[in-house]
Amino acid sequence: MPTDPSPPQISLPQVDYLLTDATVYDGLGTAAVRADIAVLGDTIAAIGTNLVLHYHAGMVIDASGLAASPGFIDIHTHSDLSVLVTPLFDSSIHQGVTTEVSGNCGMAAGAMTSSGDFAFERRWLERSGVTLSWDTFGGFLDRVEQEGTAINICSLVGHGTLRKLAKGSTEGKADAGEIAIMQRAVADAMASGAVGLSTGLEYLPGGYADLDEIAPLAQIAHEAGGFYASHIRNEGDTLIESVTEAIAVGRQTHIPVQVSHLKAEGHKNWGKVRAALGLMADARADGFDVLTDQYPYAAFMTGLSVILLPKWALAGTPDDIARRMVSTTDRDKIRSEILADPLDWTKVQVGIARVRREAQGLTLEQLGALDGKHPVDSALDLLRDERGWVSAVHFALSDEDIETVLRDPHTMIGSDGVAASPTGAMGDDKTHPRSYGAFPRVLGAYVRDRSVLSLSDAIRRMTSLPASRLGLIDRGRLAPGMKADITLFRPETVADTATFDNPQQFASGIEYVFVNGRLALSGGVQRDIRPGRVLRRRGGTVI
Repeated sequence: MPTDPSPPQISLPQVDYLLTDATVYDGLGTAAVRADIAVLGDTIAAIGTNLVLHYHAGMVIDASGLAASPGFIDIHTHSDLSVLVTPLFDSSIHQGVTTEVSGNCGMAAGAMTSSGDFAFERRWLERSGVTLSWDTFGGFLDRVEQEGTAINICSLVGHGTLRKLAKGSTEGKADAGEIAIMQRAVADAMASGAVGLSTGLEYLPGGYADLDEIAPLAQIAHEAGGFYASHIRNEGDTLIESVTEAIAVGRQTHIPVQVSHLKAEGHKNWGKVRAALGLMADARADGFDVLTDQYPYAAFMTGLSVILLPKWALAGTPDDIARRMVSTTDRDKIRSEILADPLDWTKVQVGIARVRREAQGLTLEQLGALDGKHPVDSALDLLRDERGWVSAVHFALSDEDIETVLRDPHTMIGSDGVAASPTGAMGDDKTHPRSYGAFPRVLGAYVRDRSVLSLSDAIRRMTSLPASRLGLIDRGRLAPGMKADITLFRPETVADTATFDNPQQFASGIEYVFVNGRLALSGGVQRDIRPGRVLRRRGGTVI
């Protein structure tokens, strides 16, 4: 007796990963949806419901209870200083970060050379086991590419670094010939893939420059499709004038402007961020592209010399600064000027001190007590012993200002950190906790706990907004055809755990991180792989 034929076997398309039942945030600020995500190679193959019926997966991950977001883009870092030391980007991966923009604040490792002008930078790198072996921006990017990295990285070219190439660390305005040298260097860097130009006008030698020097360099970067990110000249008493100066570069050259880590330093300046945001809004109303970025901590980290010393004492190299700590005449003058308007010694905490590790984590008041000296004398001794460079944390910012800046829809999230690891060459450094916790802190403290932002909008600030600034056309959103940079986290537990006393602690609640379709963090545990890419600007896009 004939029987019915067996039903035909349907062969399902193969994918590498299937993330099921996730709460999917597309990165654009729209409401989340429950959906599955299929990943094939380095690309998102599909997003929809019941994809298990449509695809056969090499690995299925139950994402129920997890938020699925585009991988976070850290728009403001200094990880070009650590990428060859900590290529696994441990602190970044555990935050859910899959792309970083380095070369900020006028300092770019890619623009450094093996010349004597960069003796300090070479010494810093060599302490971590890295030899400065490149003499071109492209050569630096090539080396990073060859050695591999766990996340994607791109870089701005730093004006302060270029100025050292053209004029050394000497004071004064750059002449036409020196500006021409810097213009050629910007053009070369942009041709090699730099994403724009940065300045650090609070620091020397970058701070010697004026608009007449900066604008011609910004014009070159703009013509190549880049943007201008500025650590402005002053973030305290003359904050408003300094923001106006940054916007003036955009008004003169039409380059997109990014005011770096907007804040107001010092109690008497708290509240000025509202006027600064108003200046940016006015510029946008006039048709100019102006954004800002922010890290969510009420303390900043920079060189102790920058916090402590009068401007004239910062001239030259770190070794020049150290020599002033030995010269009786210079030191007495420095001491007198500091004490004429003294800091609160309890509000400045020693960060990274590579020679005198025992000083790390101490306030200047505690350091003075340890040494049996006035805090200013202990601080000057420390600068002498560290050969002019030691980092410090200054608790001088306002929580209310942080929330004000964070609420502005044109604010991106940037850690201002350096990728680090609790182990290895940088494991003993007392770094700022932002390197480990900036993004989870926004999601936990400012979204879940304080309701300053909605979760979908916070994710937009971390993904599609910086992607748009960079010209990243295939990252920053969750959609079929986009690169599979994906972060899955638990909204009810995501949090920063790093503190100023114990900064090298991984965040909690970040469960899975995909970089270019490869699983870099699984169940909160990092894998020893380097799936990241060096992203380079090509005209108006970054690939």
